[in-house]
Amino acid sequence: MRPGPMFSLVFGGLLSAGVAAASGVSPPHDAGKASLAKAHQAEASHAAEVARLKHRVAEQEARSRQASQRLREQDQALERLHRELKAAGVSDDAVATGP
Repeated sequence: MRPGPMFSLVFGGLLSAGVAAASGVSPPHDAGKASLAKAHQAEASHAAEVARLKHRVAEQEARSRQASQRLREQDQALERLHRELKAAGVSDDAVATGP
């Protein structure tokens, strides 16, 4: 009786495992674990970077809102002063050119 294709596959697999063990190469299962651990570490690193960037964006947005509020307040103050000058009878030309 002649060996079938299944025997060849099993024998080839055993032979490959034996050669890998003799050469000091880790079997695919150990390599998969190491690769998975490396992927988890990279994911954790990327997650930390994303969190840091989100925090920086939130800080910048808060500063932007504060600056916008200050500008609104300054615009309101300028408008109030302009109305007061008009009420006092000072012309727009005099305001633009100064004393």
